[in-house]
Amino acid sequence: MKKVLLAGLLSCLIAGQASAEQLDQDVALGMASLMICTTFYAEHDMQIEGSIVGQSAMAHRGAGIEDMVMSKETSDALDLYMKNFQAANKQQQVKICEAAITFARESEFVKAS
Repeated sequence: MKKVLLAGLLSCLIAGQASAEQLDQDVALGMASLMICTTFYAEHDMQIEGSIVGQSAMAHRGAGIEDMVMSKETSDALDLYMKNFQAANKQQQVKICEAAITFARESEFVKAS
């Protein structure tokens, strides 16, 4: 799952141009949570929640998140986030994904773009 997430999130982020805007760590982790939880909700047949995080992930992509550059520190934080999600039990993963829904509703990234 990590490889799929990182491939999707990092494909353009690390390969961005030197003049590209730096990706904020909170936004990167929020986007990762959207991607992870889209899969989590689909696997657990939670269609409403999956729709919320999936639409937000697409809106973030449309707002240019994939054109931004990620720092080493942000990349390390993503690795830790993935490890924590994978180590969590289902109940803990539900709580993590509740935070993804909050991010989806409150993210200023899409609103500011």
